[in-house]
Amino acid sequence: MRFSDIVSEGVITVGGIGTIVAVCLVALVLVMEVLPLFRSAKVSELSVRKTSWQSGEVVHFEVNEYQTMGWLLTRDGTLQVVRLIPPDAKGTAEKDKAVTSFDVVHEKKLIDDGEISAISTSTGETGLVLGMTDGTIRTADLSFQTQFIDPVEIKDWLRETPAAQLNEPGDTAILKDQVVQMTSQGQYRAQKVQATLTDPVKVADAPIRLLDHLTESTGRGSLGGRSITFVALTEDAQLKLGKVSEKKSLLTGKAKWQSSLFDVPENATGKPPKFVRIDGLGNHAYAIDSQGMLTRLDIRDTKNIHVAENVDLLPGSDATVTACDWILGRETLFVGDSSGNVSGWFPIRLADRTDDAFADRESSDGFALVQAHLFPIGPGAVSTFDASSRSRMFLVGYDTGDCSLYHMTTEKHVADIAMDSPGKVTLAQIAPRDDGLLIEADGQFAHFALSPGAPDITLTSLFFPVWYEGYAEPLNMWQSSSSKIEDELKFSLFPLVSGTFKATFYSMMFGAPIALLAAIYTSEFSTRRTRLLVKPTVEMMASLPSVVLGFVAALVFAPIVEQIIPACLASIFTVPFTILLGAYLWQLLPRWFTLRLQPFRLWFLMPVLMLGIYLAYQLGPTVEGWLFLGNIKFWLVHPDKGSGVGGWLIILLPFSALVMMVIDGYGISTYWRNRIAKMPRLPFTLLSVAKFLGLTLGTLLLAVMLGSLLDLAGWDPRGSYIGEYDQRNSLIVGFVMGFAVIPIIYTIADDALSTVPAHLRSASLGCGATAWQTTLRIVIPTAMSGLFSAMMIGLGRVAGETMIVLMAGGNTPIEDWNIFNGFRTLSTNIAIELPEAVQGSSHYRVLFLSALVLFLLTFLINTVAEVVRLYFRRRAYQL
Repeated sequence: MRFSDIVSEGVITVGGIGTIVAVCLVALVLVMEVLPLFRSAKVSELSVRKTSWQSGEVVHFEVNEYQTMGWLLTRDGTLQVVRLIPPDAKGTAEKDKAVTSFDVVHEKKLIDDGEISAISTSTGETGLVLGMTDGTIRTADLSFQTQFIDPVEIKDWLRETPAAQLNEPGDTAILKDQVVQMTSQGQYRAQKVQATLTDPVKVADAPIRLLDHLTESTGRGSLGGRSITFVALTEDAQLKLGKVSEKKSLLTGKAKWQSSLFDVPENATGKPPKFVRIDGLGNHAYAIDSQGMLTRLDIRDTKNIHVAENVDLLPGSDATVTACDWILGRETLFVGDSSGNVSGWFPIRLADRTDDAFADRESSDGFALVQAHLFPIGPGAVSTFDASSRSRMFLVGYDTGDCSLYHMTTEKHVADIAMDSPGKVTLAQIAPRDDGLLIEADGQFAHFALSPGAPDITLTSLFFPVWYEGYAEPLNMWQSSSSKIEDELKFSLFPLVSGTFKATFYSMMFGAPIALLAAIYTSEFSTRRTRLLVKPTVEMMASLPSVVLGFVAALVFAPIVEQIIPACLASIFTVPFTILLGAYLWQLLPRWFTLRLQPFRLWFLMPVLMLGIYLAYQLGPTVEGWLFLGNIKFWLVHPDKGSGVGGWLIILLPFSALVMMVIDGYGISTYWRNRIAKMPRLPFTLLSVAKFLGLTLGTLLLAVMLGSLLDLAGWDPRGSYIGEYDQRNSLIVGFVMGFAVIPIIYTIADDALSTVPAHLRSASLGCGATAWQTTLRIVIPTAMSGLFSAMMIGLGRVAGETMIVLMAGGNTPIEDWNIFNGFRTLSTNIAIELPEAVQGSSHYRVLFLSALVLFLLTFLINTVAEVVRLYFRRRAYQL
C-alpha cells in the first residue's frame, strides 16, 4: 500500500510539473516567434566610393536586386553600368573600401542628339520617360537580364583572367558586359543591363523641364501594348497633358507609337509649378509650386480638364517644398520641405466623413487631398527622396548628410543613417529587396546593408486605428493579402480580438443559462431515473465534432433562419413565455394528480416548448409587419425608413424582464407572501397566473416605452447592435456554439451541485424552506466555486473554438457588435492564414502574435476565475 502511494505521488508530481513545463514551452515558442516583429533595424556600411561624375550630371541611378551592379544615366544620354559590392560576400567590405571609383562594366551612348532635361520613373517598374531639351519625350526600358553560365565556361575564363576571383559564394567578377556572382548553391549567376529606346514624340517647342507619367497595359498576351499618360511642364511654363499608345501589328508584331496632346487651361495652376505628378489611376494631375500650393486637375475627361481642388501643403509655414513624389502605388504623395518636415497625403471621399473637419473644403468632384501622415522634423532641409519598390518604406535625405528611413502606413521610424561628410545628400535609394541602401553625398557614394525588421508592424498599428489609403479616417482593419504588391496590407488585431469577444459573448449568453439551469434541475428537482437518463444524453452531445456542427450550421441552419428571421426573433419572447405559463398552469391541476405525474413532468415540457416555437412561427409575419415595415432585411439597411422601436424592443426585452424580476422580488413578493400565500390552492394559482401575465405585460410595455424614448432622442440601434443581415452571423454562431458548450458546463455544474453535503439540504428543508429556496440560498452558494469553474471552462472552450466559427461566422474581420453580422476570431484567423503565410514574414509573425494574444487572454481569464473560485470556496466553507 505504501509503495502504491509513493508511485501515485510520483506520477502525479511528474505529470503536474510536465504540464506546467509544456505550457511554458508553448508560451516561449510563441514569444520567440513574435520578438523579431519589434527588433530594431540594422544598418551596416559595406563600402564607400568616390563618384566619377559631377553633381547633377546623373539623372537616374538604379541597382539590381542582388546589389552586385547598377546603372546610371547622365544628362547627355550616356548609360553606364557599374559593379557594386555584394552585401553577403566575405571580406569584400574591407577589401573594397580602398577602391576610389566604380568598376565600369559597360558604357553606351543611348541618345546621340539632344540632352535629357527631365526624367520620369515609376517605383517598381523598369520603364521610364525622358524629357528632352528639344521638346520631345522618349520612352525607355532598362532592365536587368539574368542567366546562369556553365561552370566549365567560367573555369576556362578564370584561367585566362587570373585577376578575377570567384572562390566563395558572394564573390563577383566582370565578364564582358556582365557581372557574374557565385551563389550559395555554387552556381554562377550573370546579369547585364538590357536597354531599349523608342523614337521621340514631339510635345512642345521648348525644353521639357518637369515630367511625370503613368503606364497602363492596353491588351493581353504578346500583342498587348502599352499606353503612357504623361504630364509635362515646358521651359516656357506651359503645362502639357498627353497620351502615347503602343500599337502592335498582328502580322509582324512590330510596335508603333501614336501620340495625342490635350489642352490644359492656361494659368490653371497659378505660379509655375516646381513638381508635376499624375496619380495611379490617371484621373488627376497635380501641380505643386515651391510655396506648397497644390492644384489638383481633373483629367478624366480630356475635353474638359479643370481644377478640382487647391490645397496648401505647408499651412502656416514659410518653408518651401523641396521634394515631392509618390510612394509605392502612386496614391500617397510624399512631401518634404526646407524645414525638414515630412508628410504623406492622399485623397479621400468627403461624403465618407461623419464630422465637420473638412466642411469648408471646396472640391468639384467630392474628393479632398488630406495630410494623413506626419513624421518628425529632420535635421535639415529635405534634399532627396526614394520609395521602396516592395513595401511602404521610404528614404529621406537631408542637406546635412543625414538620411532617415520611415514606413508610411505605420509612421514607424525605421533607422537613421549618417554619411561621413556633412554635404548635401543628392541620391538616396532603397535596394529592390529592401536589404540595402545607396546614398550619395558630397562626391561620396556609400553602400549599406539593411535589415529593416518589421517596419509595417508597431504596437500602435496592431491595436489602434491607422489611416489607410482611400479611407476617410483612421480605422482598425485586417487585410493580410492582396492581388498586387502595391496594395496596402493591414495588420490590425483589434477586429480579431473584438470578434473573439463577440463570439464568446453571444455563445455564452445562449449556452450558459441553459446549461446551468439544466444542471440545477437534474441535481435538485428531477427524479433519480430522470437524472440517469438526462445526464448521459447531455454528455453525449460533447462527442459531436465541432466541424459537423459548423457544417450543419452553415449549410442547413443558416439558410432556414434567413427565411424566418422574424419568427426566430419572436421566439426570444414566446418560448420562455409559454414555458413559464405552462409551469403556472400546471399548478391548476389537482394536487393528487400532479404528485402522481411528478416523475413524468419533464415530458410535459416538450409540447409546451413546441407550442412556443409554433406561436413564434405564426407571429413572425405579424411582428415583421408591425415593427419592421413588412421586410426586416430592408428595414435593417435603411435607418432612414420606419422606426427603431422594433430594434430596441429586441435589445431591451432581457433588461426589462430583469427589471420586472427585481420589482417582483423586492416589492410585490413581500405583499404577496403576507396576503395571498395563505389562500386555497385554486385562487392562489389563478392570482399567480394573473401576476405573471401582468409582469409579462409590464415587461413588454417597459421595453416599448424605453425604445420609444431612445428612438425619439434620435438614437437608432441600426448600425450598432443590429444592422445589415448576413446569412452566416453571430446569431447562428451563438446558437450552435452555445449548443456545443452546453455539455461541458452542464457536466461540471451538475457534479459541483451534487457534491454539496446532503445535511445542508436537510437542515434547510427541516426549517420549513421550500426546495427552490433551499436551492437558491443553500445549494448554489455552497457550489458556487464549482459553478464558476464550469462557466470559465466553457468560456475557454468558446474562446478557442475554430471550426464552428470558421464555417458559420461569416469570416469577416470587422469590429461591430451587430448580432446579424459575421466576424472573425483569433483562432479562425490563424487556421485560415497560417498555412499560406510566408515563413518569417511580418504576416507569419503577426499570426503567432495572434496566438500569443489568445494565450494571454485565456491565461488572464483563468487566473481571474481561479481567484474568484477560491473566494467562493472560502465562503462555502463557512456554511
